[in-house]
Amino acid sequence: MAKIKLYTRNILEDGTVTVTGTADTGYPRSRLFDRAISLYWKDTVTEAKVFHVDQGATGNVSVDGLFIPKHNFNGEDIAWEYSENDSDWSPACAGWTQGGNEQIVKVLSAALTKRYWRVTLTSMENPQCSEIFMSYGYEFQADFVQNPEFGDVPNVQWNMTVGGLERSTMFGDKRRTRSYALFLDATNLALFRAAMVYLDNYSKPLLLKDHEGSYFMARLVDIPRESFMTEGHVTMTVNFIEML
Repeated sequence: MAKIKLYTRNILEDGTVTVTGTADTGYPRSRLFDRAISLYWKDTVTEAKVFHVDQGATGNVSVDGLFIPKHNFNGEDIAWEYSENDSDWSPACAGWTQGGNEQIVKVLSAALTKRYWRVTLTSMENPQCSEIFMSYGYEFQADFVQNPEFGDVPNVQWNMTVGGLERSTMFGDKRRTRSYALFLDATNLALFRAAMVYLDNYSKPLLLKDHEGSYFMARLVDIPRESFMTEGHVTMTVNFIEML
């Protein structure tokens, strides 16, 4: 058996978020936590940035992952930190110099429950990113008796000419799909149901870690159905498609 993780809650959505400076018109701070990774926050200015989250005095939730899917932070020094009092800051992980503009993934060995979190970025021109996702990963075992399925969904239309030749028109990138069978005892079923709550009646995507260790934003293709084998033991199939 191998494991998958579902990151379904972003603390930026429920907390108070502040960002250094003033975002450009049409690229507001709210873009950082709308789960639409093709819509960007942007600030046309050269300065250091602090992305600050206050979860509030009550209701702080655990965090064990930071994900920034799309950005232009190549070459910048970045830190991910937490605080108990909004004054004394500790590193959640070692600071780093970002290499490239690929997705940033930082996963902690143990979850932390802290009120204040921040991501800091050294001074750069025209910073932009699509999402800052701080979350807790719910882990589940995938049943390999019912084999996981991987695939791609192309965004291509094939057109036939008068002479019978075919030519393709590509409208966008392909999307990954994943399908897993889960076998859940009562404890894990409760965790799965708790994770689904943060999808707002299945209207939101989530951050998926597949069993090969790839992280990407995805949505449920259909609503998981719980099939009870015995009292307290459930099987279900979960199907995901990547969000671009």
